[in-house]
Amino acid sequence: MNTSSDIKIIFVVDDRFNDEILKFNDLDDLIDHINESEIIGYYQSMNYLMENDVSLRLSLALAYDSNYQIESTNLSCETLATLHHQHMLHQSIKEVIA
Repeated sequence: MNTSSDIKIIFVVDDRFNDEILKFNDLDDLIDHINESEIIGYYQSMNYLMENDVSLRLSLALAYDSNYQIESTNLSCETLATLHHQHMLHQSIKEVIA
């Protein structure tokens, strides 16, 4: 007979960019991992955006929501790719009963 103490919930995220499924016991640890994830490098960032948000519609909306200014010199393809990637990771979080 299963009791509530036997039930364990793990959090799973599908990181398609790095081609891996990540599993965490603690949701806060998963959120921290996602928020620390970055896509670094012009070539890698541009490839990511071409594969995932060629119109830049979602990436620019996420940048706007994060208070970036389109005219800003700190808004780069790396920033847009990272914001998009983090958003997609947050969207893919699933709770799994183990």
